[in-house]
This record gives sequence, structure tokens and C-alpha cells, in this order.
Amino acid sequence: MSHKEAVSIVGLGQMGAALARAYINAGHRVTVWNRTHSKAAPFQGQAKVAATPEQACSESNLTIVSLLDYAASDQVFRTPAVAEAAKGRTLVQLTSGTPNDARSGAAWAADVGINYLDGCILAYPSYIGGEHTPVFYSGPRELYDRHEATLRVVGGATSHVGEPIGAAATLDCALLESFYGATLSFLHGAAICASEKFPLDAYFARFQAIMPLISVTADMCKNMLSTGDFKGTDCTLDIHAGALAHIVRLSQENNVDRRIPELIQSYFKRALQLGHGADEMAAVFNAIQDQTRG
Repeated sequence: MSHKEAVSIVGLGQMGAALARAYINAGHRVTVWNRTHSKAAPFQGQAKVAATPEQACSESNLTIVSLLDYAASDQVFRTPAVAEAAKGRTLVQLTSGTPNDARSGAAWAADVGINYLDGCILAYPSYIGGEHTPVFYSGPRELYDRHEATLRVVGGATSHVGEPIGAAATLDCALLESFYGATLSFLHGAAICASEKFPLDAYFARFQAIMPLISVTADMCKNMLSTGDFKGTDCTLDIHAGALAHIVRLSQENNVDRRIPELIQSYFKRALQLGHGADEMAAVFNAIQDQTRG
């Protein structure tokens, strides 16, 4: 029977509590700590409830952090007592932030002798522990490999995405922007349907029809961005811009907030100004990168 690594969880919000439950259910010896002690009460009898964060760190060689943001994490960890308790051990930061946040955390950890990995979870708390739940980590590959079996309890689609400590946060922000942007556009589409009294059930039922087109477009963009050649035979930017104009006009005619399609349209207009009218939609990348747009 293989030995299961002891794990400490610092932060018992929705995500932290889900992490703690996953490790308890997987048979690990778990220690938990939360600033608001009432959130730790449900874990009495299932996990050791630490009185302080330094006690939590001292109970395990692996401490996983899930707090509101890096500022909250810094308040908890950047004290002499916690630094001493965690020295020589591994800290896994699953708090959301930017690559600069991750680099700052790694620099502090190196200064006080703590091993450090930065990670991100691309899932809701209810999916923690799932076979297909994606979790990305960055930092020293050897450190990730050492703890991989334990980290995989959080999600079956766990992977190491790069040695640079900011890699996971970069991917997290990029993918979440895609998620939020797509969700807002999806909801705007629902508002358009509602404005025309088109049944929302029918809209939702047919939403999957657009997914293959998104996948094809993503592949096209990947290939074109790698070469810088935006010439193609599928659909020119001029045609896409015309479709966007219809969406903006329909929103205006039906008193639907048109800021989302207008924002998208502004990038297409800038790409047209840059001379990409006969190119494929991937050319909008140049407009997004261009800092001279007004």
C-alpha cells in the first residue's frame, strides 16, 4: 500500500473547502486552517484543525493555499513565524493572480527557503477531484514531479505548463478572459433573442451549433499567428465586419445594450484601418496588439 502525503489546506472558502474534502476523501492526512474559525468547524473529526497558519504549515510537507487574492495570502504567510514553519517545505499557491504576483511569491519563498509552485484551477469547486478537471502548475519541474501524485487529487487533468513561475497565471488569465468574453457574448445573444421574442429555450438548444465553428477558427488563428500570414479563403475581415454591423444595428433598434458588439466592432475597424480587409479574422490580433489605436 503506497504512502499518501500529508497535506495542509490554508483557506476554506468554497474552493479551499472543496480541496480539503477531496484530500480527505482520497485518504490523505489533512490539516486545515482558516482565519474565520467557523469555516473550519465542519472539518472537525475529519481533519486536524490548526490554530494558526504556522501550525498548519508545520503539520505537512505540502501546504496548498486557496485565498481570495495574493494580498490576503501575503498577510497570512509573510510573517517570521510562518516563514520559519514552512522553511524547507513546499508551498503550492492556488490563489488567483497575475504572473507578477506569482513571481513576487516565488521570490519571497526563495528568500526564506520555501519550495514554491504556482497553480490555477480552471473549474468550479463542485468539479474538484474530477477525472477531467484541469489544473495547471508552473515552477521547478522536479518539484512538481515530486508532488504530482498528490496534486493530481485536485484534478485528473493536472499538468505542468512551464518552469517560469508566471506560466500558470498567464494561462489562467488568458483562458479566463476567453471564458468571460464568450459568456458575455452568449448572454448578449440571449438578450437579442428576448428582444425579438425568440424563445430562449430554442436559442439555448441551438447554441452548440456554433461550437464547431469556434474550434475551426481557433485552429486557423493558431496556424496564422505562428506564421504571421493572414491570407485565406474562408471569410474576409470585410465580411465579418459587415455581420458585426448588423448585430450592432439590431441591438440599437431593439434597445439592447450594444457595448459588447461595439467593443468587438472597434477592434475589427482598427484591423481594417491597418489594411487587413482581405485577410482572415486572425488578423484582428494585430489590432489588439497595436497600442496606437484610439
